[in-house]
Amino acid sequence: MNPYELSTGQIEDLVRTHGTPLYLVSRRQIRENFARLDAGLPAAKIYYAMKANPHAGILAALKAAGAGFDVASKGEIQAAISAGADPQADLIFADTVKDPKHIAYAHGVGLDDFTFDNLSEITQIARHAPGTKAHLRLAVDNHGSVAHLSDKFGAPPSAAVDLLCAARDHGLVPRGISFHVGSQCLDDQRWTEALTATRQVFDAATKAGLNLATVDIGGGFPVRYDNEAVDLERTCGVITANFHRLFGQDIELVAEPGRAIVGDAMILVTKVISESRRRGPDGQEHDWLYFDDGTYGSFLEVLLYQAHYPLRTNTDGPMNDYVLAGPTCDSIDVFSRDPQGRVTTRPLPEMHLDDLLIAGSMGAYTYAEATNFNGFEPPKFFYLD
Repeated sequence: MNPYELSTGQIEDLVRTHGTPLYLVSRRQIRENFARLDAGLPAAKIYYAMKANPHAGILAALKAAGAGFDVASKGEIQAAISAGADPQADLIFADTVKDPKHIAYAHGVGLDDFTFDNLSEITQIARHAPGTKAHLRLAVDNHGSVAHLSDKFGAPPSAAVDLLCAARDHGLVPRGISFHVGSQCLDDQRWTEALTATRQVFDAATKAGLNLATVDIGGGFPVRYDNEAVDLERTCGVITANFHRLFGQDIELVAEPGRAIVGDAMILVTKVISESRRRGPDGQEHDWLYFDDGTYGSFLEVLLYQAHYPLRTNTDGPMNDYVLAGPTCDSIDVFSRDPQGRVTTRPLPEMHLDDLLIAGSMGAYTYAEATNFNGFEPPKFFYLD
C-alpha cells in the first residue's frame, strides 16, 4: 500500500495522536518493492543500500524479506547487525572511501567483502582487513541520472587490470567488478553500456591471470515522483538480458537498490506553523507558508538535486501559489524550487495555520539526510502495518 493513498481523514487521525512532522511508512509497500526487484533480477542477490533510509523498522522488514545490506560505515554495519544481518553472509562494504577504523571494525565482526577504486584504498583494506575479497568499482556514464556518482567514485576501465593485480599483490582476493549508473537513473542504456564495459574488463583480467566471479551493478533504480517514465520491470529485463548475454550462468550478480525499495513506501505530514506575505527573490510579492519541517530536514534533496515531490493538503479551498519554507533561521530553508534550483511557488489549495501538507514518495534520502540544525529533530515514524 502506497501511504500517499491514505484518506485525509486517516492522516488527520494519525496526526491528532502522533503530532507533526510525521513519517507514515508501509512495510507492505517495502516488501512488495523488494519482491518486484527480486523477481525482475532473478540471478541477483539484492543488498539494500542503507544510505537511502536506515531506520530500524525498515531494516527489520527487509531482513525478514531476505535482503542483504550495502553498508558504508561502522554505524551502518551496527544497524544492519541489530536488524539481524550476518556480517559475512549479508553485508558488503561498497563505499570506496572508507575510514580505516571502520574497515578494521568490519573485519573484526566478520565482514569480508570490500569495494575499492584506487591504490590507497587497496592499501587500507590490506592493512586492516587482510586476505578479504575485493571488488573494483568502475567509473561509468551517469547521464540520465539525478546524481552523477562517477564524478567522485570509480576507476577508469583502462586502469582496471592494474588495480586488480595490485589488490592481488597486496594479499587481497580480487573477486569482481562493480559500477553505479547514478542515482535515479531514467535511461536503461546506462546499464547496457556499463555491463559491456565490465565484460571487457573481465576478459582483460582473465588474460592477466585473474579469475573474477562477481558483477555488482550497484543501484540507481528509479522511483516515480512526478511524471517520470519509470518501468522497473522493463529496466530489470534489460539488465537481465544483457547480463545473461555477456556473462552466462557462471558469474554471480549483485545489486544494491535503495530508492526503488523505500522511495514510495513513506510519506511526510508537516504542519503550517506560520504564514506571511512577502517579497521573494524574484522581486515579486508572494504568499509564504512555513512548516515544521524543511530543507534542513526532509527536503534537502530539493536543494541538492531539485527533487520535486508530489504534494497534497488536507484543505479544499481555492488554489493559490505559495512559497514553501521550513522552520530554521536560514534563508536557504525553502523547498519550493524550480528545476534550476531557484525559489519559486507551488500551487496548492488555500492553506493557513495548522493545515497539513502531505508529501509523497519521501522514503529515500529524507530521514537519512535530515540534520539537527537549530536543534530541530527529524520527524517521528509511524508504521501503518
